[in-house]
Amino acid sequence: MGLSEEVSSRFEQALAAISAAEAQSDPVLQSVVAIRDIYGLANVTYQLGQLPGAVVDGPYVKSTYPGEWLSRYLIKGYTRVDPVVLEGFERVLPFDWRELTLTPAAEELFKDFQSHGLAAQGYSVPIIDKLGRRALFSLNGRMEGDAWGDFIAAHGVDFAEMGHRLHAMAMEEIFGKSELPRFARRELECLTWAAQGKSAKETARILNVSDATVRDYLVSARLKLRADNITSAIAKAVKLRLINI
Repeated sequence: MGLSEEVSSRFEQALAAISAAEAQSDPVLQSVVAIRDIYGLANVTYQLGQLPGAVVDGPYVKSTYPGEWLSRYLIKGYTRVDPVVLEGFERVLPFDWRELTLTPAAEELFKDFQSHGLAAQGYSVPIIDKLGRRALFSLNGRMEGDAWGDFIAAHGVDFAEMGHRLHAMAMEEIFGKSELPRFARRELECLTWAAQGKSAKETARILNVSDATVRDYLVSARLKLRADNITSAIAKAVKLRLINI
């Protein structure tokens, strides 16, 4: 089998596994496990971005990393220094972990990571959907020399598509099948400032628009969210991870 045929075969197997997982419990976890096994990777992770401030339903992470490491990662507070996460949720294009900027704290994280027998090679695909929700699809492998770069060059495009498939699956799992309407950037900005206790007049000054324009955006956002009032609209927007608070 030639290289292109092998790439195509693995991709088809992965898509079939993702489709099959849709009928199972915890479909995103089932999918990351299948992708790991099909591509011979060390670990695969899908992580939904957490907006700054409190969220009502906690983090959403599906990973093949050992539970012992995931617990240690949280206990040690590595989320605050992990460059994969910190840079990943700011980036738009896929990136190799070798491109990351390592602070002294990040270097300690990676040393600890490897001391637990975990592979240092990695690749992440940032995902941004039409509602502005962000996720990160990350792959972790153990290959010699230039093999990792060659592997990513061969499969990178396919991994991007798989990441978006997993994201759609996760959104359906969390929010249901109903599709939310599109929100204008200003609608979400006005909701965000309202959530922080700003009046329409104060928000108008911040955004350099009129009071009436702010009120129109708030009404439009409230109607799209099918909320009876702005307080209820804010609560729904937070639950759907549409705004920061």
